[in-house]
Amino acid sequence: MCSESGERGLTLIELVISIVILAVAAVALYTALGLVAGHSSDPLIDEQATAIASAYLEEISSKAFVDPSLAANAPACSGPVESRPQMNNICDYNGLVDIGAHDQQGQAIAGLGNYTITVAVYNPTSAWQGITATDVLRIDIQVTYVPTGQNYVLTGLRTRY
Repeated sequence: MCSESGERGLTLIELVISIVILAVAAVALYTALGLVAGHSSDPLIDEQATAIASAYLEEISSKAFVDPSLAANAPACSGPVESRPQMNNICDYNGLVDIGAHDQQGQAIAGLGNYTITVAVYNPTSAWQGITATDVLRIDIQVTYVPTGQNYVLTGLRTRY
């Protein structure tokens, strides 16, 4: 017995075609998200690099402006350069390159061997905030994550006080 009630439905072919279209769209979406995630910066690496740079800057900034064996008004960077555990003034750190993060004693910190830290200390080329350039030291810390070559730079200024 066949009645014409006006019911409508999908045929099997229409249903399969709909599933295929949705599957193609899902694959395209997941591929695009994978590419974006693969090219974005890893937040853990960003945080570690920032923490390393901050720790180095804090360590360096806490040291004397000039070598303690010299007069307080001696020119910056005029004393002897010490090795890492004996570094006692800011300029001792100029040119420091650590393969892997190290503590103040020069000991490597476990788990941070993929970073290279480079330090530059110098007088700015002009006065800063009314302080003569000879009484200001600029400290640049560059942290490089070796596997990707990504660089992070933190800069600080230290004045003679």
